[in-house]
Amino acid sequence: MNPELIYTADVDAYGAGRHSLAPRCRSGELIRIRAGVYIPSRIWHQLSAWERDRTRIRAAVERGPRSRILIQQSAAPFWALPVLGTSDSIMLLAVLPSHGRKRGDLRWTVRKLVEPVTEVAGVRLTSRAQTVLDMAAYLPFERAVPAMDRVLRPDPVLGFLALTKERLWKLADGLPDLTKQNRAKRVIDFADRRSESPGESYSRAMLHRHGFPVPELQHEFVTPAGRFRTDFFWKDQGLVGEFDGAGKYGRGPAAEAPSWDTLLQEKQREDAIRATGVGFVRWSWADVGKPAQHPDGMVQRLMRAGLPRLPRLRSSK
Repeated sequence: MNPELIYTADVDAYGAGRHSLAPRCRSGELIRIRAGVYIPSRIWHQLSAWERDRTRIRAAVERGPRSRILIQQSAAPFWALPVLGTSDSIMLLAVLPSHGRKRGDLRWTVRKLVEPVTEVAGVRLTSRAQTVLDMAAYLPFERAVPAMDRVLRPDPVLGFLALTKERLWKLADGLPDLTKQNRAKRVIDFADRRSESPGESYSRAMLHRHGFPVPELQHEFVTPAGRFRTDFFWKDQGLVGEFDGAGKYGRGPAAEAPSWDTLLQEKQREDAIRATGVGFVRWSWADVGKPAQHPDGMVQRLMRAGLPRLPRLRSSK
């Protein structure tokens, strides 16, 4: 969805003037998404979290100079890639010989291009592969994994093809230095197309960080009540792990609360899986981000259920 935006300059030229906008905002008819840019509230409330992100970023570059090119987290929403965490900065490519600079919420940053700049919905930005590689090279590992998992799967709704690890690995050789190349390749190697949501991907990265055994993804249980897949399964410990995706993972509105019917169906599903003799641990966005020693965090919940933490191997260097 690419909603039409209302610009102060257009209202001055063709409408009732900019002074008409403030009363419309106070009445709830319009929402101001940045200085001089508005959107009807009825449209805004129909947008998903990533569509709101994309709209807010588009508002910053659509009427700017043609030289503005989105990169990294700011290009990601146009490729429907998950962005974890919050930031008010809109990241733009600093074209050499110019260097990084900041003006308001616009931040120009130098990046070495491994693929040509492209265009989506009238906005210039880095390619899908370049965007995810930059995220892998410059963001913390756990925040980069969800986007890398996502590009390994096709997006039939938006028409994006899956990217292969082989292609991404080859392109990573073009990143500016060995450190960035190795950071990106570590994320590529870890990525798994079977992760079906940003929360599952982030959880898997945090499980790795805290030294838990590698889980089996999307294991199917056959029960009298039906066949059910699970997010994580540790066969040796007979333990299922499930990420509860209610709530938001980045900027934008929280997900709607599940209905009573949905909760009941999920309870019946969990009971059927437990009846096979396995343990069952759930966690949410809030739980996965808690410190390792927090009693309600994901780490302690899994340890209480009997999942061991493996010792870290010391470097040979």
